[in-house]
Amino acid sequence: MSIESLIGRIIEDAKKASSEIEHRALAEVETCEQMAEREVQGVMDAAKERAARSAEDRKQRMITMAQLEGRKEVLKTKQKLIEEAFGKALEKILSLDTEAYGAFLIRLILQANPEGDEEVLLNQRDQERFANGWVKDLNEHLTKNKKKGEMRIAGEFRLIRGGAVLRRGRKEINCSLESVLDSKRNQLEADVAGILFKDSE
Repeated sequence: MSIESLIGRIIEDAKKASSEIEHRALAEVETCEQMAEREVQGVMDAAKERAARSAEDRKQRMITMAQLEGRKEVLKTKQKLIEEAFGKALEKILSLDTEAYGAFLIRLILQANPEGDEEVLLNQRDQERFANGWVKDLNEHLTKNKKKGEMRIAGEFRLIRGGAVLRRGRKEINCSLESVLDSKRNQLEADVAGILFKDSE
């Protein structure tokens, strides 16, 4: 075989080998591209899923926060209405005529279970409108309840809306309307709320 033929054959074999290498390289490149695409798609799908989950979590948090805020506002409104109800109850008691208010005050004092010889401290308005007749009625009620029946209105008054403060030496019993309503508040608040909001549950 001549040199030219040999060279030609080597060149031909080299071309063939080169072509095969090129085909294999292209196939590998294509495989790599497909794998890369699948990987990118997987990353994108995972990112979309994470984003969707994150958006759903955020939405749920926002709904929960909105519900909490709504409940807080409802509670605040209910508390305000309950406060108004107690305020109106106090005003209603204070607006009773002298006879009805005097009878109410006697009942209030008797409920405090006094000894019966205390001084009665009233606010200025009540001190001016209650004369000895009211104290006499109070003492009669006390003696019926087996108490001393020696109460008297003090010469000084207290800064209270209504009711009375009973003083015996250094000991005082606070029967002011503010104090009585406050002490009954926990007990009555649930009942008041039930009346005010029975249709809102």
